[in-house]
Amino acid sequence: MLVNPQPAPDARSLELVKPLAFFDLETTGTTVGLDRIVEIGVLKVTSHGEELELQTRVNPEIRIPREATAVHGISDKDVEDKPIFGQVAPQVARFVEGSDFAGYNVLHFDLPILEAEFRRVGVPFDMKGREVIDMMAIYFQKEPRDLKAALRFYCGTEHANAHSAFADARACRDVLQGQIRMYADLPNTPAELSAVLMERTRKKTLDSGGWFETRHGQPAFARGKHQGMLIQEVAQAAPDYLQWMLTIDLPQDTIKVIRSVIPNFGR
Repeated sequence: MLVNPQPAPDARSLELVKPLAFFDLETTGTTVGLDRIVEIGVLKVTSHGEELELQTRVNPEIRIPREATAVHGISDKDVEDKPIFGQVAPQVARFVEGSDFAGYNVLHFDLPILEAEFRRVGVPFDMKGREVIDMMAIYFQKEPRDLKAALRFYCGTEHANAHSAFADARACRDVLQGQIRMYADLPNTPAELSAVLMERTRKKTLDSGGWFETRHGQPAFARGKHQGMLIQEVAQAAPDYLQWMLTIDLPQDTIKVIRSVIPNFGR
């Protein structure tokens, strides 16, 4: 049985020499450069322990997809009379001026989107000299998400022969059995399990390689250096990148997505 660790009697706390801004964003999606902010929440803790709050909803000026509303509960109607980001950006920049940043998955999600939004509206936002603390990175470092940890969590047993191929295969069997026991809403047949997982993947990407997703009705890069840009935009701004993609043995369904925009791609 897993027990949540309790702080030691002499547990330490944060030592701050300048403000630390804990922040979180709700957005129209996860693609930097295309998706927009719909809500900002910042809790700034000063070096003296004072806590200051900034929270506001934002009109993204684009439609909020139903999938995003299902996650954060914010609809187009909820933000139709709210300020656009360009109107709140100066206030946000002033509020976090001189602060370090902290949050959960901020390095790969919240911070890139926040920086992209500041660039879009032309409001200066400099990360130079700021420290960034991502609690998800700490969590994954301290609580590994490997097969050994999964076996301990779902089955309550230790994986004595980790990285022995057959022992790992047996551990995978035990973990899957444990997952089916733990989650009542999880199907218990391979066909149903595969269908559920594939459906979740298809909702995020247009191809098996995970290169593209639909953004505002058009195929856009979901990964790589041009993440967030439409295929057509990359074809115009960086055609060499598409030529490079031909050298990495792309899945056929990935090529098919590109050809839906560029019919002669790879021919």
